[in-house]
Amino acid sequence: MDLQERVWLKKADRSDLYTLEPPFPTTNFLLELSNACNHSCLFCAHQKMKRKVGRMAPEMVESVLRQAYALGTREVGMYATGEPFVVPKLPEYIKLAKDIGYTYVYLTSNGALATPERIRAVVDAGVDSVKFSINAPERELYKFIHGHDDFDKVFDHLVYLNQYRKESGRDFKIYITGILTRYTEHTKADYDKVFHGLADQIVFKNVYNQGGYMPEIDWQLKCIDDKEQFRRCNLPFDALCVTWEGYLSVENADYENMLIVADLNKVSLKDGWYGEKMKEVRRMFLEDCLDGTLCHGCVHHCQSPSQPLMPEYATENPDIFLDWPVRERIKAAGKPYTKLVYVPMAADILHPGHINILKTAASLGRVVVGLFSDEAIRSYKPEPYMNYAQRKIVLESLKYVDEVVCQETKDYEANLRRYRPDHMVHGTDWRTGPLAEVRQKAFDIMAEWGGTIVEPEYTQGVSSTEFKRKVRESQ
Repeated sequence: MDLQERVWLKKADRSDLYTLEPPFPTTNFLLELSNACNHSCLFCAHQKMKRKVGRMAPEMVESVLRQAYALGTREVGMYATGEPFVVPKLPEYIKLAKDIGYTYVYLTSNGALATPERIRAVVDAGVDSVKFSINAPERELYKFIHGHDDFDKVFDHLVYLNQYRKESGRDFKIYITGILTRYTEHTKADYDKVFHGLADQIVFKNVYNQGGYMPEIDWQLKCIDDKEQFRRCNLPFDALCVTWEGYLSVENADYENMLIVADLNKVSLKDGWYGEKMKEVRRMFLEDCLDGTLCHGCVHHCQSPSQPLMPEYATENPDIFLDWPVRERIKAAGKPYTKLVYVPMAADILHPGHINILKTAASLGRVVVGLFSDEAIRSYKPEPYMNYAQRKIVLESLKYVDEVVCQETKDYEANLRRYRPDHMVHGTDWRTGPLAEVRQKAFDIMAEWGGTIVEPEYTQGVSSTEFKRKVRESQ
């Protein structure tokens, strides 16, 4: 089976696997030896990760390798969310796996740390394939995507990897993968020219919402010709991923441990694979009822509230879905992107003035409505007729609104700093009255990162406050 076939299998319709107790995986086994990485790729959630960085204990490495082998697994990849060459014991672990009997031991690396000395060590240890993830075929674009100016270094390391294969006489494969974004999808033909003769196979993959952690990929990075709306996933039925802490995860890109199903420090690998938590996940996939999990956003190409499967093992990260790290990098590179537009609203009684504001905002980019909490409204207006949850449902149904978030006070500072919008849209009515005091502050804050405030003319003749006054008078 070549590399392209392996990639296809992850999304292929494999009905024979779709059961609560599928066969134990024989091939798709990944060990996260470390979650440390020396690069910060534009499409990768590692740049937002708050989980502690560490390395898998040698005892855990040996334990899970032996357990998986005893259960029939014959292939293992030594990477997941991190860069394998940051692990000093990597050659020892490769040799251990080969000594145990694994027939195929493989690595995926960005290649920047794959120095000649390290290459010789892993090749001599018996590695069966080394894949370099090179996500642009020229220096400037590579620097933009990877976040580091390492293209020339990686190219030299790839050349040496080929050279040492000839010198050593060892039979192993050399692969290149390119994750395509809307900024690089036009470069596929260039890979064959630049890396001619340096890889046994070059495989491309369209960027996607990585493990559910990167919903912004769908509006910032997704390839123009990628029309996928539903992503089939076979991981819960045919893949093992063990994190550096010794946890069994559903996903090999589980940056904050939100998809943990078992603690292998406490239970066996077999019990984790066939445990009730893993069965619960499989049942959700079989019924396509993934609401409330990271998997829902990945499978359905959307952003939705997510809770960890086992909260005691997850790292709390309230900022994991923020897209400003990606937006700021694209903006700094001078490339086009989808701008974020923040619209603060009470929206107790929706009227044409609100629609005008939202329509203006939608013409500028992706609209995030900062919906005032009930307490925030009470601080300067009469009691709202609809509570926050009801108002949120109404706004989320509008075609001009992409996301609704809570604004806890009438002061915009907290949410502006949190979301760092490119634009804020507010009607001219805040130039006077109870919100005038926060208007100038909002202008000053937005200016810190080059954001602007757009003020459509206030729609005369409609006012939710006036509507409520008339209703009270008529009662």
